[in-house]
Amino acid sequence: MVKGQVIRVNVIERLKNTFWSGKYRVKVPTVLQMEATECGAAALGMVLAHYGLWIPLEKLRAECGVNRDGSKASCVIRAARNRGCEADGYRWSAGDLLELAGEEDVFPLIIHWEFNHFVVLEGITNGKAYLNDPAMGRRTVPWEEFRTSYTGVSLQIMPGPDFQKAGHRYNVFKDVAGKLLQDRWALTFIIILELCAIIPGLAGPVMSQIFLDDILTRKHLDWMTNFCLAMTVSFILSGIMTWLRAVVLTQWQRKLTLADSSAYFWHLLKLPMQFFHQRYAAEVAGRVGFNESIAGTLSGPAATAVLDLFVAVFYLLLLLQYNVALTLIGVAFSSVEIILFFAMRRHLTDLNMRMQQDAGKAYGVAMNGLRMIETIKASGDEADFFTKWSGYQTKVLMASQETALWAMSVKLLPTLLAGINGALIMTVGGFSIMEGAMTAGMFMAFQHLMGSFQAPVNALVGLGATLQTTEMQMQRLNDVRAYEVDHLNFPTAEEEAAKSFPQERLSGDLLLKDVSFGYSPLEKPLLEHFDLHASPGRWVAVVGASGSGKSTLAKIVTGLYEEWSGEVRLDGVLRRDVPRKMITSSLAAVDQDIFLISGTVAENIALFDHTVSRSDIIAAAQDACIHEDILKLNGTYEAVIQEGGMNFSGGQRQRLEIARALAINPSLLVLDEATSALDPITEKRVLDNIRHRGCTCLIVAHRLSTIRDCDEIIVLSKGKIVERGKHREMIKHDGPYRRLIEEREQEEMESVE
Repeated sequence: MVKGQVIRVNVIERLKNTFWSGKYRVKVPTVLQMEATECGAAALGMVLAHYGLWIPLEKLRAECGVNRDGSKASCVIRAARNRGCEADGYRWSAGDLLELAGEEDVFPLIIHWEFNHFVVLEGITNGKAYLNDPAMGRRTVPWEEFRTSYTGVSLQIMPGPDFQKAGHRYNVFKDVAGKLLQDRWALTFIIILELCAIIPGLAGPVMSQIFLDDILTRKHLDWMTNFCLAMTVSFILSGIMTWLRAVVLTQWQRKLTLADSSAYFWHLLKLPMQFFHQRYAAEVAGRVGFNESIAGTLSGPAATAVLDLFVAVFYLLLLLQYNVALTLIGVAFSSVEIILFFAMRRHLTDLNMRMQQDAGKAYGVAMNGLRMIETIKASGDEADFFTKWSGYQTKVLMASQETALWAMSVKLLPTLLAGINGALIMTVGGFSIMEGAMTAGMFMAFQHLMGSFQAPVNALVGLGATLQTTEMQMQRLNDVRAYEVDHLNFPTAEEEAAKSFPQERLSGDLLLKDVSFGYSPLEKPLLEHFDLHASPGRWVAVVGASGSGKSTLAKIVTGLYEEWSGEVRLDGVLRRDVPRKMITSSLAAVDQDIFLISGTVAENIALFDHTVSRSDIIAAAQDACIHEDILKLNGTYEAVIQEGGMNFSGGQRQRLEIARALAINPSLLVLDEATSALDPITEKRVLDNIRHRGCTCLIVAHRLSTIRDCDEIIVLSKGKIVERGKHREMIKHDGPYRRLIEEREQEEMESVE
């Protein structure tokens, strides 16, 4: 008997786990991530918004410490607590969540998904898990898939005593209104034209009534001449106003596109490097095209949206004068149309955002693949890359298909309702004519006016559908615009004007004092308490294992990264107090990534800087040991370099990059693996030529031949200095430097074998 009870309990438990329907499920607002590393911040944004705290994603990104590797669960919890929430992480199995699903105040939960992603769990019902995924929006997954993908980590975040509601959902209408009011003259002119268009618009119904009731029915044939003349004038006026409207809208769209695209791209260029490290550069640049699409919406339907509402009210008042019952039928169907549209609006917005996000990722993957096509072909990874790209493209097509189906439903809705509305009005109107309540002319005029009433209503609904795409595009543009500019390299005009410097150029004196830096403010700094002093003409090398912070240090010196603490001084002056123009004319850098643009050799070396003379270009090429190679080209310095320097070898591209740095005659030069593609003989010649220039040099390199003659060598390990000195001193005793050199020599011997 006991055994039978156990079997029965197990069966019931299994049925419960399979078919049990939880009582509690929530729906949180959707916040889509802009890049893969932002899933934790976006998931936190959804949960906070559910409780009434709306925080822009760019702020949450900073609060969650999102870096190039994403964010940790502990960082998300800490960010939630800083916002007054009670937050904890739990090791709950899928079965535990199923048991908890019947309890109140459990959901929403942030859960770890497939060991590389955070999603929001809204609830578990009917053997299905309801997720809100920062990567693709709201979706439902079967229980078996949930058990497989869920990693067992759950974050429960609830409002605490210090929690405060604030902010609001992004309002595209407010954004649109703000942009429209930027050009009040154009908006006013469009409104005047729309108001004037009402007059010829009324001519149609009035003329129809006169033609049927007076000319045809009562045989007032002497009215025909004036009737035809009035109709002709009406059509001419309507055509003139339509033409004027098109001209003004076209010019306005061009103005908006130019202004917004320029402002967007200039702001993009002023952003810090951290922004670009977390996004596909090609996709971000592709967002420029959104400005034209948005300008088309703003200068067209959005500009006349408010006026359309007043026009609709005007026609409604006229309709009531003809027949109240018929008018109420038309108003009822228009109201149903608006209600149904707003019921579908939020889902359509989420679909549009997901589709555009997937399209941006697919575009970025394709561009990155084409940029590194040489590596892909050399390693035979065409099939693997195609599989990766096709996966992204499949997501785009699926999202596009789903979006198109919903958009088609929204567009068919007015047609369907208009058909039913027309049939009802025809039926009721026919009875009114037979009863003598209306004449045939009045009924035809009423139908004309009803069409004029429903046209602006349909336009408003159509604008709402268009604004789904516009909202998504604006949010992706705002992702860039809301990001704080790099104030270190782009100070305000007032700050730059306040700076003064005794000489025209820097002498090359570099001082780093107690400098610390990291990629996430919630984690331990990558570089800690770093000190360095290089007097003018001095050469300092920084060595260490991969990930020790060498390249990060180079970027701090060049100003691409701003130190968290400590001081960076140039000629004894804090870098932030040195005029930027003086820094850019005195400091140059060459790193591991080589970028050559489509243009002539001279343009690539001068980088379109017209202040660099031809003699400076030639001298830089000679010192970079690329001058002889250039002379062999057809056109020499006017020879065209293909995009990415595809018509040059790796060593030639690297020497062109070095020549570009030397062309400004820098007093401080930073070389980050800048000679890695050169043979030892050429490398020595290049370094000797640079040394003869007398500039201060900071070198990050692996080769012993590159660093052994430096005035000082600094060994980094996990962001800290573990040894420093000259080569001949440190190589004599067993220390980090000697072990590092021996490891490099062993690696070189093994590679030769």
